[in-house]
Amino acid sequence: MKNTEEKQFTEQWRPLNHFTPQENWMNDPNGLVYYDGLYHLFYQHNPKAHVWGNMSWGHAVSTDLLNWQEKPVALLPDVNENKQGLGYIFSGSVVVDWNNTSGFQQGEHPPLVAIFTHHSEQAVQCQSIAYSNDAGETWTKFEGNPVIENPGIRDFRDPKVFWHQDSKQWVMVLAAGQVVKLFGSADLKSWQFLSDFGEDVGSHAGEWECPDLFQLTTEDGETKWVLIVSINPGGPNGGCGTQYFVGEFNGNRFETDHDNVKWFDYGPDNYAGVTFDGLQRVDGRRIMIGWMSNWTYAGDLPTYPWSGAMALPRELTLLSTSNGHLLANKPVNQYQNSMVEVTRNKSTQAISAYLPQESVVNIEFNVSTSAPSKTTWELTNVDGEKVIIKYNPLRKLLTVDRRNAGFDIKIWTMPIIEAPVLPHNDQISGQMILDKSSLEIFWGDGTTSVTALLFPSSPFDTLVMQSQCDSEKSIIISKVGQK
Repeated sequence: MKNTEEKQFTEQWRPLNHFTPQENWMNDPNGLVYYDGLYHLFYQHNPKAHVWGNMSWGHAVSTDLLNWQEKPVALLPDVNENKQGLGYIFSGSVVVDWNNTSGFQQGEHPPLVAIFTHHSEQAVQCQSIAYSNDAGETWTKFEGNPVIENPGIRDFRDPKVFWHQDSKQWVMVLAAGQVVKLFGSADLKSWQFLSDFGEDVGSHAGEWECPDLFQLTTEDGETKWVLIVSINPGGPNGGCGTQYFVGEFNGNRFETDHDNVKWFDYGPDNYAGVTFDGLQRVDGRRIMIGWMSNWTYAGDLPTYPWSGAMALPRELTLLSTSNGHLLANKPVNQYQNSMVEVTRNKSTQAISAYLPQESVVNIEFNVSTSAPSKTTWELTNVDGEKVIIKYNPLRKLLTVDRRNAGFDIKIWTMPIIEAPVLPHNDQISGQMILDKSSLEIFWGDGTTSVTALLFPSSPFDTLVMQSQCDSEKSIIISKVGQK
């Protein structure tokens, strides 16, 4: 990258409905919480520079998960001029302490409590807390920090906390090297070790990070626990990725039902995702946001004056299939309800459509064919750049080719992304969402998703969908509403 004074503003790549800070660095989402009508997104942020460092918690709020308002920095590092102190503010979570178990409440409303990792200049990581009595506007760090000392583990971070009703305690899942540690607490201040998970299961190709543990219920009423764990490196298409486990949690120990590795998103650009606290009392949805980048090339992205974006908020569901329990994800309902439809429907080998400009474009596709047929989607622009998406029914494989999609191909870990999909007989359907510098694909029932960054010289303005045989095909091109 060029020196700061030589960098060019690249507003043409700033997403419309994916959150980006106005300027400077951003990575992991932190402290996702819904309270009093607002979705709060805290995030890893360097308020002083365009590169990683000086880790703090940025803050943004939204009423609809479409449009975000950036707020002042929420948590700043505890490092003095001699580089002494508990350290920088690494990843963590926020909970609504409805019953004031912490004793932090002042006034009538429950406090918000942030649980996060302090990372010192000496690379010692410990867990600390802070609280807010004004709905997240200002924060006070607990004078008794840290609440969990480092036990001698180099990587000991990213606490995700939730209230476990059956055992009447707060439960923390914490990444520690290549396992997850679980702790319990009655008051968010005093924590007891419960158990470890992960030594002999899952992928261990990299460090485990940013765990999350929650319940989901299938359509037929079966309730299971899902543990999400990010891994760096070791993702399915190079660099970092996110795996998940389905199983049981008894208030002390999590046990998985399966031995195989299951991936949340096959694209390289959805990492460190966690879910919102606070929605349990509203509508029971489990909504997740991830960081839309990859540690392999995050420092080389061409955007300026900001660096880093969040992926689309996803609603998570659990499906019971012949392949076991699968975690599905699709864009939240707010995206579906804001669309204006323009339909193309044709029985021929290829159909094409122009894409709306200066908007987030939603593409829904459907192909009905009596025989297995390769299908191709090609996004192009006036500069001759393109993204090619292919489905091979014999290999049950979806590929995304971004080799000619714009900015310097050399930064991509794997320019051709591969994702296995479940067979859907004679029906091929799914959804793609294109927003300035990203493409997110949701296949069929959402059991396969692909998130990929793109930096085209000009906006993609044409879509061609082609099948090897004449078949009934439809494309719905929609604009996602922006304020």
